Amino acid sequence: MTTELTEAQRELADTKAEIAELQALIDGLEEKVREGEEAEEAQQLGEQYGLKRLAELRREAAERKLAKAEAADLARRRGEAEAAARADMVELSDAALAVKYAAAVAALDDLAAVCVRREDAMRGHLKAFVELGMENVIANAPPQHIFALDGELFEVGTRRPQDLVTRATAHVFRVRALRDAPRIGDRAHPVERVLAAAAGMSEQETKAAGESGALAGRLVEAARKGVKGARR
Repeated sequence: MTTELTEAQRELADTKAEIAELQALIDGLEEKVREGEEAEEAQQLGEQYGLKRLAELRREAAERKLAKAEAADLARRRGEAEAAARADMVELSDAALAVKYAAAVAALDDLAAVCVRREDAMRGHLKAFVELGMENVIANAPPQHIFALDGELFEVGTRRPQDLVTRATAHVFRVRALRDAPRIGDRAHPVERVLAAAAGMSEQETKAAGESGALAGRLVEAARKGVKGARR
């Protein structure tokens, strides 16, 4: 509340109090006139009527001043509210969301692209390993086609882009407590276990986090730290 508004409110209250006092005095004088005491009381009544009228005019002036002060105060508070909203919403506008959305779409598309490249590469290398009779081949008959390389197993058909994209989305749903999250179960995906391990989580911790429902939060936290180049 501004000083002008406070002063206007005080002035109006003062004039109302003055009018109330004058009215009480007038009421008393009028009663005396009714009782026959006319001469002096009549003269005083004229004076009090004049004083009351002046007080009423001051009240009207105070009311106008208060109305202007209230309007100015409201305009000030509206301006402050708009400025506060602008300070927040400039980073939360559709344009800002579009930037984040584009980054998310690009990241998910990159993930899907790597999954597709991985699948094509695995099939090509497995074929070459089989033709060369290499010990890298672990299985090459439906439903499993697996080869080993540098201590890691590569199995055809197990890193589908739709699965990983869905899981990434589901974890964000869970962390943000959004409704209608995709159903993915509680067990960590092998890729998620790599991320968890890179973030310092043991296999046991990762399993426990999945069972307790805390896995999504841990994975999102790890992702935000930018874990890169992790291996199982």
